[in-house]
Amino acid sequence: MLFKAIASYAMQGRWKAAATTAVLSALAIIFPPLNYLSSGVISLTTLRMGPREGVRVILATLVVFALLAGFLVGQLWVAGLVLLTSWLPVYLVTLVLGYTRSFALSLLTASGLGILVVLLMHVLIPDTASWWQQMLRPFIDNLSQQPSWQLNAAQTEQVSIRLSGLMTGLVAAGVCLNAILGIIIGRAWQSQLYNPGAFGTEFKQLRLGKAPAVFTAVLMALALTTFGRYVPWLMDCLPVMLVVFGIQGLAIVHAIVTIKQKSKAWLITIYVLLVIMLPQMVMILASLGVIDQWFNLRARSEKSGTGI
Repeated sequence: MLFKAIASYAMQGRWKAAATTAVLSALAIIFPPLNYLSSGVISLTTLRMGPREGVRVILATLVVFALLAGFLVGQLWVAGLVLLTSWLPVYLVTLVLGYTRSFALSLLTASGLGILVVLLMHVLIPDTASWWQQMLRPFIDNLSQQPSWQLNAAQTEQVSIRLSGLMTGLVAAGVCLNAILGIIIGRAWQSQLYNPGAFGTEFKQLRLGKAPAVFTAVLMALALTTFGRYVPWLMDCLPVMLVVFGIQGLAIVHAIVTIKQKSKAWLITIYVLLVIMLPQMVMILASLGVIDQWFNLRARSEKSGTGI
């Protein structure tokens, strides 16, 4: 009910939508997942009110959030960072959804934005791993000085090196995930307010296609070999594709639970496992999404009836 109330309030006008988005983004400094809700508000207003009003809401949000950021942290540039990494990506992906009515194409657009982030970083920063190592150095040094830190200097350095090698892909995956969750939340709100039940059906039918699946499978195979280290920019695309196909994996799970008429406890279990075993579950769900392009797991579940 709280989420529906947020959506209803945001739909009462441009400045209310802007205030809602800005406050959620500011609160995300304390509790980061709230940023997905702020992206959802932008997606909802764009879907419901149109692209031009979506731009106006973003501009109004930028003003409100800049004032909040200046007051709370004294850094106006934070508003620009959130605009580039959160609001603009979800707006662009929402435009694709609005014009094409294709949820799959919207998710692939989000993956394209993530891959664009990877390519830009590798073009602008020749050695991204070394750059990230320098950026993370103050954080690692502060962490290693904590009494609870149990690694020695050599082990800490290894952690820093490994994390630096992953950061470009993780940042790109974060941009992609924010855009995807933004349109999922926005579309779910739109369905809840104006067309109950429509989004659930749409989500369970999600199918991304064989070409992206082949690309993802190749990246997964390369990650298991030593060749991957020679093409770091390509390996940095893997987290992005895992996010996209992980969402398809979730759609498959939702569909099978519905087809098999299983308890919602199955879905709750999946989401709990996502929280406590995030990397492993993303890999499992993404693999499920890739395999589904050839084996159509939902159709097979329908044929097998309501049994396990």
